[in-house]
Amino acid sequence: MRIINCRLWIVAIVALFLVGSTTVVDAKTKKGKTKTTTTKTGKTGKKTQTSNSNNLTFTVNGVKFEMVKVDGGSFTMSNRVGYDEYEENQVTLDTYYIGQTEVTQALWKAVMGDNPSQIKNDKFPVTDVRYKDCILFIYKLNELTGKDFRLPTLAECQFAARGGNKSKGYKYSGGNDINKVAWYSGNSNGDPQKVATKAANELGIYDMCGSMSEWCSDNYDDGTRSTSREVGPGLARPSAAAYGGNIHSAPEECEIKFMDRYDTYGALIIGLRLALCPEK
Repeated sequence: MRIINCRLWIVAIVALFLVGSTTVVDAKTKKGKTKTTTTKTGKTGKKTQTSNSNNLTFTVNGVKFEMVKVDGGSFTMSNRVGYDEYEENQVTLDTYYIGQTEVTQALWKAVMGDNPSQIKNDKFPVTDVRYKDCILFIYKLNELTGKDFRLPTLAECQFAARGGNKSKGYKYSGGNDINKVAWYSGNSNGDPQKVATKAANELGIYDMCGSMSEWCSDNYDDGTRSTSREVGPGLARPSAAAYGGNIHSAPEECEIKFMDRYDTYGALIIGLRLALCPEK
C-alpha cells in the first residue's frame, strides 16, 4: 500500500512586489456553523467564512472561488502505463480540499492582472497556461491569501473525480453519461465552455472530466534533452501529469482513470485546479 500524505506545497520562486487592496476569504468550521472573523494586515484585508457544507469560500479582488472538502480515504488508483494499459495501486490519502471548478479566467486575472487564454470569457476556465505559469499564479495567490494553495497530485485528482468516499463507481466524474457531466470532443465544438454548466459529481465538484486538462504536481523526467534556449541546451525537458481530458478528447480519454503527460513548457488546452491542505 502506498501512503500519500497531504502536505504543504512551498514554491521556491523569487518574491514579486504586489500592489493594491485585496480581500481574501479564509475558512474555519465548527459543528456545522458559520464563523466570521476579520483582521487587517498592511494593504491586505482578511476575512474568514465558512459554508454550511464545510467547503471553504475565498474572495480575491472581488472574485470568489470555492474549495470542496475531500475526506481522506483509501481507493484503488489506476496508473496509465500505455495508451490503454493501466496498473492498479492501493492508495491512501489524508483529507484535503480541491477546487469546486477549474481556475477561471476571472480568478487568474484577479491574481495575475492578465489573461493568457486565446478565447476570453471570465466564466471560462483559464487556458493556454504553462506549468511554470501555474506555479507563479499559485505563488502570488498564496502571497495574497496567506494560505498554501498548490497543484493537486494525480492521486488527489482521481480520488476527488471518483467522488471520494461517496463514490458510486461511475465511469466519468459524476455519471456514466458523458454528455451530462463533461465537455469533450462530441459536444464542445472544440471551444472552451463556462465552468459548472454540466452536472457535478458526488462531492459537488464540476468538470473533472473533459473541459480542460489540468496540471498536476506529479513531474517526470524521461531523459529527453532539450536544445531550447528557454530550457537550456542539454538540460532535461520535464513533463508533468495532466488530468481529466479536455474539449478535444474522445470519451475514453475523459474516463476517471485516464491521465496524460505534457511538456511543462507546453500550454494548449491545459488549465489548473487548486488544492489545499486543512489547517492544523
